[in-house]
Amino acid sequence: MKRDKLGLDRIIFFSDAVFAIAITLLSLDLRLPANTQQDSVGYDLIRLLPEYQSYATSFIVIGLYWISHHHYFRFIRRYDYLFVAINIGLLMCIAALPFATSVLDTYSNHRSAVAFYALCMMLTGLMKTWLWHYATQNFRLVHRRLSVQRIRLLTQRALIPPLVFAASIGLAMLSPALAKLSWGAIALVFF
Repeated sequence: MKRDKLGLDRIIFFSDAVFAIAITLLSLDLRLPANTQQDSVGYDLIRLLPEYQSYATSFIVIGLYWISHHHYFRFIRRYDYLFVAINIGLLMCIAALPFATSVLDTYSNHRSAVAFYALCMMLTGLMKTWLWHYATQNFRLVHRRLSVQRIRLLTQRALIPPLVFAASIGLAMLSPALAKLSWGAIALVFF
C-alpha cells in the first residue's frame, strides 16, 4: 500500500479527466438533422426532446457519480494497485455511458435499448460500490477515524442506483417507458 500523495493525486486527476470527457461526449449526439430548413427549426428542436431528456439524465447521473467519487477520495489516504485497477474499471464504465446514451436516444422505445442503458448504469454503480467497499474493508485505504456507520451509510447509498437500474432491466421487457420512469426513484431516494 502506498501513501504517496502525488500518486493519489494523479489517480484523482486522471479520474476527473475521464468524467469530464464522458460528460462532454454526451453532447456530441445533440444536433439538428442535416436537412433542417429555417422554417422547421422549432419543429425539429421539439422532435429532439427525447434526446435532450437522455442527455440530461446521463449528464446528471455521470455528475452524481463524479460527486460521489470526489466524496470518496476525501476519505481515501492510500492506494494499492488493485484499487487502481478497480478505479480503471469504474472509469471504463463511465466512458461507455455516452455510447449507452446514444443507443437510448436512437432507440428510446425499444426494450433492448432501455435494458442496455440500464445494464450499463447498473455496472457503473456496482463498480463504484466495489471501489468504495474495497477501500474501506478493514480500513484498508481509509483513515481509521472514519466511522463504521459512515462507511455503512455510504455503501448503502452506493447500492441504490445499481439496484434501481437492475430492477428496471426487468421492467424494460414489460414497458420501456415504465423502466425509464423508475429511474426517477434514484432522485427521490437521494433528495
